[in-house]
Amino acid sequence: MSTFYTSSIPDRTVVIDQTEYLWCSGTSYLGMSRNPVFIQRVMEGMQRVGINWGSSRSNTLRLSVYEETEAALARWFGVEDTLTVSSGMLAGQLVMKWLAFRNPQVPVFYAPNVHPALRLEDFSPATEDYANWFADLPHRINTTASEELVIVTDSVGSPHTAAIPFDWLHHLPDSRKITVVIDDSHGLGVLGASGKGIIESLHVPANLEVLITASLNKALSIPAGVIVGSRKTLQAMRQFSMFSGASPANPAYLWALAHSLPDYQTAHQQLLSLTKEFVTQLGQAIRLFHWIEKYPAFTTDRPGLHEFLLEWGILTACFPYPGPSDPAITRLVINPLHTSEDIKRMAQACRDFFQSLSV
Repeated sequence: MSTFYTSSIPDRTVVIDQTEYLWCSGTSYLGMSRNPVFIQRVMEGMQRVGINWGSSRSNTLRLSVYEETEAALARWFGVEDTLTVSSGMLAGQLVMKWLAFRNPQVPVFYAPNVHPALRLEDFSPATEDYANWFADLPHRINTTASEELVIVTDSVGSPHTAAIPFDWLHHLPDSRKITVVIDDSHGLGVLGASGKGIIESLHVPANLEVLITASLNKALSIPAGVIVGSRKTLQAMRQFSMFSGASPANPAYLWALAHSLPDYQTAHQQLLSLTKEFVTQLGQAIRLFHWIEKYPAFTTDRPGLHEFLLEWGILTACFPYPGPSDPAITRLVINPLHTSEDIKRMAQACRDFFQSLSV
C-alpha cells in the first residue's frame, strides 16, 4: 500500500505528484472544512474572540464564548447540558476517569471494538460480535455483585461500518445504578433525521444515565470534543481536576460552531441525498461493502479495490486497522462536496471491479 502526501486539505479532489484524484475518504462527513461560509465564520470568530485561550476554564477571568456555545449546543440537541473540551479523545477520557474517580471499584463493560477514548486501564477486548455481546449483557450484569456499573460503546461499528443496536437499553435490570457512555464521534453530524447524531434515535429508560461523548473534528470540522449529559453530572465534571487542569478548545472555532448549526443540517440533507444516489447507482456491487442505510462510509477488506479505484483516478483510504497485522481496510466516503457526476464515476468503478470478480 502506498502513502500519499498533500500540502493542503483536499477539496473534492486532491493533486498528488501532478496527478488529480477524486478524494473519497476521510471523516469530514459534511465537507465543512472546505465550506466557504463556514471558513468565513471561523475567520470572524478569530476577530471576535481571538485565536487562543490557554487559561483554565476555572480561572477568575473566563471567556463567555464557552458557556454560550455549550448552551447553544444543548438547545440544538434538546438536552439539559453540554460540555466542550479540546478533543474527542479528552471528552471520552474525562468521562471515564471521572466515573472511576467517583467510584474506583465500578465495573466497566466494554462493547466490541470500543474506541480507545472510552478505555480505562482495566480494558479487556470483547471477542463476540455486537449482536451476541449485547444479547448476553443482562446476564453478565446479573452475575456482577456491584450495585453500580458502567457500559461503554460506540454509536457506529468499527473498523467496518456496522449498525449498533440500542434496544438492549430497555432490557437492563432496574435495580442497579447504570451509566451508559456512548462515543458518537462517527455519528454526530451524520446519524438522525437532522444529523444530530445517535441522540435523535435513543429512547432512554428513566433508571439509566446516558453520557454521550464525541469528537467535533469529524463531521462538524471543529477541533474540539463535546460531552452531552445531565446538568448535575456535567457540573460535577466541571469541578474535576482533569477538566480544570486542561486548556479548553479554540474559542474562534467554538464561536463558528454556535453560529453554524443550521448550516450543518443543510449539509446533512445534501449528504443523505448523495449517499442514497450512490447506493442506488451501485446496484449489486453494494455487496462489496459493509454499510448501513443513510450512512456515507462504505468499508471492505476485499483486496484490490483500492488499487482498482486508483486506476480510475479515485483515491480512498486503505491501511491495516486496528493493528499493523490486521487486514487492510478500504474505506470509501461520500460527502457534500461530491457532485452527481462524481457519484456516477465512483459507482461505475465499483461496478466494474465487482463484475471483474465474477469473470
